[in-house]
Amino acid sequence: MAHNSVGDLITAVSFNTVVDSFNVLWEDPKDGSGNVIVYTYDNALHQSQVDRRYGWGLTAANATVVAGNKVLANDYNKLTAYINSGEYHREDANATMQPMVANVNQDILANDLNKSETLIDDLKATTKKFDLGADATLTPTVLSISNGGTPWGTADLATALTRGTLTCELKYTWSSYTLARHFFNSGGQCIIDMEAVGGLYGSTEWDYVFDSIDSIFIGGKTTYSGGPIGTGVKSFYEITDTYVQIFNAIGFNGAYAGAYTGQGGGYSTYGGREVTVFAKLGMDGTDFVMTVKVVLTEDADDVHQVDCNITLYGGHKVAVDSPNSTYMSSSNASNHQVGGVNYIFTDRTATLPAVAQVSAWTYSS
Repeated sequence: MAHNSVGDLITAVSFNTVVDSFNVLWEDPKDGSGNVIVYTYDNALHQSQVDRRYGWGLTAANATVVAGNKVLANDYNKLTAYINSGEYHREDANATMQPMVANVNQDILANDLNKSETLIDDLKATTKKFDLGADATLTPTVLSISNGGTPWGTADLATALTRGTLTCELKYTWSSYTLARHFFNSGGQCIIDMEAVGGLYGSTEWDYVFDSIDSIFIGGKTTYSGGPIGTGVKSFYEITDTYVQIFNAIGFNGAYAGAYTGQGGGYSTYGGREVTVFAKLGMDGTDFVMTVKVVLTEDADDVHQVDCNITLYGGHKVAVDSPNSTYMSSSNASNHQVGGVNYIFTDRTATLPAVAQVSAWTYSS
């Protein structure tokens, strides 16, 4: 951006343009009158309108300068403190801090804003804006759905090549589409985890599958697993109003490959067991809902029904104060404060969804 300047000094108008550009990320996009845009859910626009992916939902960064006034070092430092806190929120200790102006009498030049503008433009153009560092609260077990050890599976010979499925559904509900946007835009994630215990058949095999996947994280940036197995297919902004696949994991040939477990054997390989996750979006009155369906598919070699207790856990991860209070008690706090006032990224727990069961585990052959 070419800045207006008086000599080499940046004008208030140009400085405020940079502040406004940052506030699109920090707060939300605004219309031509300077009012925050309140987006409503629309299936097509949710996927195509890029501006919806901006906005962490914070109170606007208060760093603007009155038109006609000289931009002072204190003004520059306030904007820098906000930007540094946004970066720490994304990357914690790995973040690159923009330097403050040490001399309060130093003039602010037009090109002093170049680094900040480059950073802002990069965040808008990439998925880096969805990153979330260590300052977050992880609650993976808000909800649990157990099948109670009810046997499932085709229980026929491997030569039959049949593969039964076990399916359940859960939902994440926000009181508005705006809160959901702010949750995902600020790095929030919906979490799915599973475990298998007990019974005579299948607990070792399915728990190996679940451990290989680890947790599944659904976010604004992508969907991914914490373990080595599994592929995310779609992010929050690629989910539609009908079920689409967002994650799949298959090919669990590992330490137990070729082993027989359980009374009488019957679980000789792991390659065919599969975990698939689907999701869809929609409104329920004024509430915004993301419904998630998890499908477990047995291996064709399974000649006994699975009778272990399979439990699905639904939870979430959300951004909190960043930098945190411990960090702000250190000498590093100077990157995020001006005149003794802290300018930090504030807690986003108000955007957390409610998590509830939609349907119990159901077997289908």
